[in-house]
Amino acid sequence: LEKNALLCCCRHSIKGSRGLCDDPAAIEQQLTSHQRFHSSIQRSVEMDRARDDLVGSVRDKANLKALEQEWENLQKMSHGRTQQLRQLQEIIQEISKEIIWVNEKEEEELMFDWGDKNIDQYIPRKQESYSKLMSALEVKEKDLNRLKAKVDNLLKNDHPASDKIEAYSDTLQTQWSWLLQITKCIDTHLKENLAYSQFFKEANETYSALQKEHETVRKNFICDKKTSLETLQELLRNLEREKEKIVENRRQVKHLVSKSKEIVRLKPRNPEEKNTSGIIVKALCDFKQDQKVILKGNEAILKDNNQRSKWLVTGPGGLDMLVPSVCLIVPPPNPISISLANKNEQYYEAILSIWSQLYINVKSLISWQYCLMDIQRINSLTITMLAKMRPEEYRKMIKSMETHYDEFILNSVNSQMFADEDKRSIENQVNDAQSHYEQLVVQIPTYTEAKKEVVKKEVIKVTKTDAGKRKVSASSSSSHSLLELHSLRLRLEGAEDMLSQHIHVCFGDNGVQDCSLKISQLETVQRDVDSMRAEYLLLKERILNELESVNDSDRAQFLRSEIGVINQKLGSLESSSSACVQRLRALRDMLESVARAEDIVKVYEARMTEKETTSLSPEEVEEYMSALKNIRAELDQKKDILTAMEAELSKASHWNSQVGGSSHRCDLMLTKYTEDVNMLSDRWRRIQLQLDTRMQDLRSYLPQLQHYKQTSTSILEWIEATRRKQVALQATKIENVQALEDLINNQKALNAEIKVRRETVDSVLKDNEACVNAIKDYETDLAAYTSGLETLLNIPVKRTMLKSPSVDLNHEATQLQTRYMELLTLSDDYYRFLGDLLRNMEELKIRNTRIDLLEEELRLLKDDMRDRNAKNKSLEDALTQYQLELNQSKEQLLSMEEVKQTASLQCSATKENLDNTQSQLAGLRDQVERLNYLLDEEKRKRKLAEERYTQQQEEYEAVLRKRQNELETVSWSKVEVEKTLSNKELEIEQLRRQLADETARSMELSYESQIHVSHSQYNEIVTERDTLLLKLQLSEKDKDHISRLEEELSRIKLSLESEYRNKQRLQEENERVKRDLSYWKDQCDSKHGLVRQYETDKDILEREKKSLKSEIERLMRELRELEESYKLKLSAIQKELHEVTIVRKNIETELKTRRCKSEPHTGLILLPVTERKDPSKLIFDGVRKPVSAQQLLDCGVLDKSTFDQLLKGKKTISEVSVDKKIFLKGTGSIAGVAAGPSRKMSFTEAKKRKMMSSDSADMLLEAQAATGHIIDPRTNQKLTVKEACARGVVDKEDESKLFAAEAAAIGYKDLTTGKLLSAGQAMKKGLIDKDTALRVLQAQESVGGILDPDLSIFLPKNIALNRNLIDQDLYHALSQGPDCYLDPDTQQGTPYISLKKKCKADPSTGLLLLPEPKKPATVQGLRGQVSVVDLVDANLLQRSDIDKLNQGRLTSQEVEEHLRSYLRGSTCIAGVYDEASGKVLTIYQAMKDGLLKSGTTLELTSEASVPSLSTSSSRSSSLVSRPLSPTLAKMTTTKTTTVTERSATLSSVSQDSPDFQKHMSSVSFTLSSPVEIVGEQEPIGAIFDTDTVEKISVTEALNRDLVDSITAQRLLEAQACTGGIVDPASGRRVSIQEACRMGIITEDMATKLKPAQKAYIGFEDVKMKRKMSVPEAVKEMWLPYEAGQRFMEFQVVTGGLYDPEMGGRRTIEDALKMGWLDGRAGQKLQDTKYHAKNLTCPKSKLKISYKEALDNCLTEESTGVKMLQASSVSSRGISSPYNVASAPGSTTGSRSGSRRSSRRNSLDLGSPMSSSVSRYSISSFNSFSTKS
Repeated sequence: LEKNALLCCCRHSIKGSRGLCDDPAAIEQQLTSHQRFHSSIQRSVEMDRARDDLVGSVRDKANLKALEQEWENLQKMSHGRTQQLRQLQEIIQEISKEIIWVNEKEEEELMFDWGDKNIDQYIPRKQESYSKLMSALEVKEKDLNRLKAKVDNLLKNDHPASDKIEAYSDTLQTQWSWLLQITKCIDTHLKENLAYSQFFKEANETYSALQKEHETVRKNFICDKKTSLETLQELLRNLEREKEKIVENRRQVKHLVSKSKEIVRLKPRNPEEKNTSGIIVKALCDFKQDQKVILKGNEAILKDNNQRSKWLVTGPGGLDMLVPSVCLIVPPPNPISISLANKNEQYYEAILSIWSQLYINVKSLISWQYCLMDIQRINSLTITMLAKMRPEEYRKMIKSMETHYDEFILNSVNSQMFADEDKRSIENQVNDAQSHYEQLVVQIPTYTEAKKEVVKKEVIKVTKTDAGKRKVSASSSSSHSLLELHSLRLRLEGAEDMLSQHIHVCFGDNGVQDCSLKISQLETVQRDVDSMRAEYLLLKERILNELESVNDSDRAQFLRSEIGVINQKLGSLESSSSACVQRLRALRDMLESVARAEDIVKVYEARMTEKETTSLSPEEVEEYMSALKNIRAELDQKKDILTAMEAELSKASHWNSQVGGSSHRCDLMLTKYTEDVNMLSDRWRRIQLQLDTRMQDLRSYLPQLQHYKQTSTSILEWIEATRRKQVALQATKIENVQALEDLINNQKALNAEIKVRRETVDSVLKDNEACVNAIKDYETDLAAYTSGLETLLNIPVKRTMLKSPSVDLNHEATQLQTRYMELLTLSDDYYRFLGDLLRNMEELKIRNTRIDLLEEELRLLKDDMRDRNAKNKSLEDALTQYQLELNQSKEQLLSMEEVKQTASLQCSATKENLDNTQSQLAGLRDQVERLNYLLDEEKRKRKLAEERYTQQQEEYEAVLRKRQNELETVSWSKVEVEKTLSNKELEIEQLRRQLADETARSMELSYESQIHVSHSQYNEIVTERDTLLLKLQLSEKDKDHISRLEEELSRIKLSLESEYRNKQRLQEENERVKRDLSYWKDQCDSKHGLVRQYETDKDILEREKKSLKSEIERLMRELRELEESYKLKLSAIQKELHEVTIVRKNIETELKTRRCKSEPHTGLILLPVTERKDPSKLIFDGVRKPVSAQQLLDCGVLDKSTFDQLLKGKKTISEVSVDKKIFLKGTGSIAGVAAGPSRKMSFTEAKKRKMMSSDSADMLLEAQAATGHIIDPRTNQKLTVKEACARGVVDKEDESKLFAAEAAAIGYKDLTTGKLLSAGQAMKKGLIDKDTALRVLQAQESVGGILDPDLSIFLPKNIALNRNLIDQDLYHALSQGPDCYLDPDTQQGTPYISLKKKCKADPSTGLLLLPEPKKPATVQGLRGQVSVVDLVDANLLQRSDIDKLNQGRLTSQEVEEHLRSYLRGSTCIAGVYDEASGKVLTIYQAMKDGLLKSGTTLELTSEASVPSLSTSSSRSSSLVSRPLSPTLAKMTTTKTTTVTERSATLSSVSQDSPDFQKHMSSVSFTLSSPVEIVGEQEPIGAIFDTDTVEKISVTEALNRDLVDSITAQRLLEAQACTGGIVDPASGRRVSIQEACRMGIITEDMATKLKPAQKAYIGFEDVKMKRKMSVPEAVKEMWLPYEAGQRFMEFQVVTGGLYDPEMGGRRTIEDALKMGWLDGRAGQKLQDTKYHAKNLTCPKSKLKISYKEALDNCLTEESTGVKMLQASSVSSRGISSPYNVASAPGSTTGSRSGSRRSSRRNSLDLGSPMSSSVSRYSISSFNSFSTKS
């Protein structure tokens, strides 16, 4: 019982200490304490005593075994406790470290000032720091995920401190989430503050612009009454132009006004900014302080912001809380931004009003000037002048004065130039002039009669007195009639004036009343007109009766004309008055309907703005939804009012158009009412849309609300019931342990139920959040509608403080979460309390048991003592003493044995550690040896680096970095060894102390029976001590060895540092030399440049002098010729003058009879003259810009007669434009393809869908650009290339070449003269090549003619030839109709006109669309389908075979069977036959058995992926396969798949013979030796991508990472220095400028290639005035030696050194003779093995020379372009140095059997891209490693 009690006590001691601390210091203390406890139980005396007691008895073996088992379990439990404490310590330290990091970042962001101080400076810096913070957070997130995995593992393993670890983890997660929330706030601040900064910058700039505009208007437009009419008219025109400039600012001002309402406030963030009223702030994220919560989007009132990091605000519910300032923003509106925007708007309006006033002043002055001129003209009239004039003329004069006077009255209403006195003065002058005019008009008949009487006074005699009386009476009667006619005419004119007042309708506030008043006035006018009609009829009848008795024909004619004029005016008045009345009635009806509609709209808008939010009651929501349905129904019923309003508006517009004369004001008024009607219609539709939106939102919101109400009610009821259960459990009394255990079980079940309900609570909270979001969206829509209404009507809508239901929902969510967390916390706390109580009760029970046991043992001992005392007290005492001494000796021996075991264990551990140290030292020795080897290698590389410093610099730096890393590793290893040694020394010291203690303890043993045993044990301990001392000495020796190694490492490090310093010194020396060289070179270049500039300027001045002199001489000659011609003309004119005088009468007679008209009163003959128009104003619309009629006449498009008809007005511009449409616009280019759903598809889309080839589509797009515009067939829009690229009609990658094509339409710019050149002229200047010029010119000719960029019109070929737009060569080339374009169906060349003939016009747009290209027939190839067109190109089929296939006379199976050997090929080498053993082995097995070398195996396995491969080229018989090495050729036997030696046979057989095809079908591989250079060769012009099997440019290969930048530059330099950049598409050579314009190279690369281009065109020798070649330029120090050597190598391997003076190549022998080179340099150039390997092979990733790259090129047969093969993966198993993704061992690595490598080394006709591959052939087969 005692032993069991002891174990139970220890176990409960361990269990009782399971309550682990969470403080790091406390955990450390607890760990130390438990380690002491662990040591104590390992040396427990009680356990030893119990074991001894049980050992002596046989029956207690079972108990001994159980005791040992329990003891072992106890030790395991204690050890596990130690591990748990260490795990807790580590995880707490890691979590604390991360919490500190997060808190530091949080504190840094919380202290940042987001005010307006230095906003322009801190915004960029903050953006950069924010980017860095987000990057750091991404890295830290990975660390936290790893830490969370550790925490989860501990929690999963039920760590005793799981609650504390989880608490720490939750704290870290909370802090992390809070930091992420802060980053979102920072992002919002950055956006808003950037908008703030940009707004104020734009506003200030706008204000400055308005100030400048105000100053311009104020200074430049000054006028008064003294200003002349011409000046006033010029001012008026300038004012109208200035109005356009002013209006340009309107958009910016309006933009700023609208933007100002969205600008946040930054000044209130400054605590120095004092605000009397409360500032509203808005939360950017959720924040909780105690039980106070402010959610994202909530508004609060700022009370105190003196602290930068935290602000005191009054949050929702009126609770004060401290919130971090970074989480708050002062939302719009910003009074400062609004006031500034309004200030700009007011300034703009003020400038506009100033302009309006100036405009009125100028208009009034112009009207006044015209009116004065008319008054003066009328006042100057006399009766004689008036009698000579026709009635229409003087009526026109008086009408002109009246019109100008009306204009003056109208324009002078608000004019500052005329006061009321001025207006009365001009009115009096007008009245006087009218009176003068009326007097003269009345006197005309009398004056005419008197004049006739004077003329006839001697001829006519009055014979009878009665007749004379009748004549006098008739004269008086006619005079009376004339007066009545004049009176009636005045009344008519008054009625006209009255009616003219109603032409300009202008209503006040009550438009309907004004209409009614004007209608009554017009009806009065109508009645007057009717009365005048009656008077007119009576007067007309009377006058006609009088005229019957009047003999004077002139008087009769005058009276009849007056009657006709009055009749005409009466008819005009009747129709005009009727139309005016109808118009006013229509306007009145319209105004009434507008008023009705506006009342309805206002009512419903008011109803729509009544509610600003929804409700939390489902019944109220349903009720409001029904109300919305009723409103919608009512609105639909009243739709007729809206229709009637629109109909009345149309009616009013109709009658307004029927009113004759100008009615500008009425038009403006109708425009205003049209806008009002449109606005009402729009408001009506907005109401309907708002009703539908609200109904839709409420339909989705209602079920969410109902579901939330149900779930929240049920969960709240459950929480209340569970709380009652918890209270009842806490009230339960605990009487015993069983009751406590039952209570714990009940509490555990309740606690589990509460935790299970966590998901339900989260679901309810999610439903709550969904409802909140729905309410906020609904409120946002309502607020947006109200704000839109406010903006639309410009009327502020009265708003109340919005009490959103979302606040209540948030409060409910907070309460729900709080109540649940309280319940969960209460349950957890009580459960832990009960657990602690149970443990305490168990411990108390154990203690009571131990006390009982001890009391029982004491009682037994007392009885035993009494019995023994009774027997023999002395013997008992001696025995007891002996037993005690014996027990003590045993205990000491056992303790010594335990110490010995512990010491032996520690010694073994030390030995193991020392062995590990020795192994580490051995590893260090290996590292030192490796470092020594690497140092030797570095020394060797250093010597090489001195010779080839530039090439090895990067490798040396990499090795240096590697050595430094290894040194750091060694240093760290050294530190670890030192730490290990120090630990071992400590352990040895402890062992020494223990040995000393044990020695002293053994010396104290006083019993003789134990002396011998103790002495032997002592000897053993001494032996062990000596062993440990020996090991200690060895460790010290190892330490000395380590120190020696350290010294060696330090020497190595010093050596490396010295080498690094030497390298730096060399680099600095090299850089200094380069700087000096570049400085003196720049100085020399500048001097030479100045010299060349001076000489150029001198030449230019001399040429200008000569040209001016020749121009003066030419002008003098022309002047003399003009003088002579003018003299001749003068004499001819004098002769003709006499003849003109003779025939004058005849001409006058002819004019009278044919063209002239006789004036009835004066008898004068008048010749009507047609007004001629200004030729400069006759403008036609060209292709891209306008062209004048004079220019069209000059170029021959217009003939002289049409031009004269235009000038005389007999023909209009639109009529002539229709006739000359072909010249002005052309017939249109091909717009697209008739494909797709709409049967309209652009060429770019067709190219993307693989409906047509890229080449064909690109050519057709270039044709569009070259003929004027890119056409969008879907929208029928003509776009520029830039617009087409922006709208996605063409791809961005095609933009550069389309710009080059567009230059053919808008003109190529001549860099020397700045003139625009046509395509033909650009070709002559060398800007484009002939093929390009021919292609664009053919497209232009097919559309309408050669496009002249200056005139922007199409001209016929002959005119273009005469105007030097094209030359004779181009003229003849165009006449032959070359095949410049590709037919999308056949991919064959065809003229552009043939493609146009195939097009069909779209019925809706008239655009020309190509029919959808047909897909060619295909047959099965090796890996896929092969087009029969490719087989025709390969001369394997005839073109007639395609027709047979289409007609069904030939099947694809027959073609496949016939061409099986070409389509399927033959087999490859499959294995090796071992003749010795008679076995067939695989290639790999043969290599393992030693039958094949590794290199041969590599070639065989590589070739295994290419079973049969031959090119399908009609002009080449080369086989596309890798060459077999000579070793491989010798090892193949007759029993394997042999490689026959047929290269000689193949070369002897003609390629065109039938036998050649047979040889082709039987041979799989061929061997070929390198081909010697014969003549001039083309450089490498493109890259062949073996991964995608396509030809690409060098720049594209650089972009795809197939070549590195150095290799790309070297390849392009080789092109530039041998003739120009190669166009990969056509193979032609262009300059670097043209290549840059075509997009073949970039601008940066073009800059780098300029020296290489000079190597071809020659370096300018200023002294000798000649072009220098590359060797001469190197010799004269014009070109660096390295670049010059490289250029010479490029030229030599492509045909020889280029001589720019001769324009051709020269051999090295010629260069030696001419002194360009010395013997050594010539030998170095001649032997290509000395050529620098400055290229990295894009396929093998090895360093190669340009000659090797040139020998291993493919050649495209159609263009002759040489292509260097490239792959993203190395063909030699070496990863690309510039493509990280192609590392060996990756899935895209270089294994020969992988799918990637098989594609790399094989091309077959069956692949989908075989059509592009078939154009290539191998030019040479020599490899980099072998030479045959």
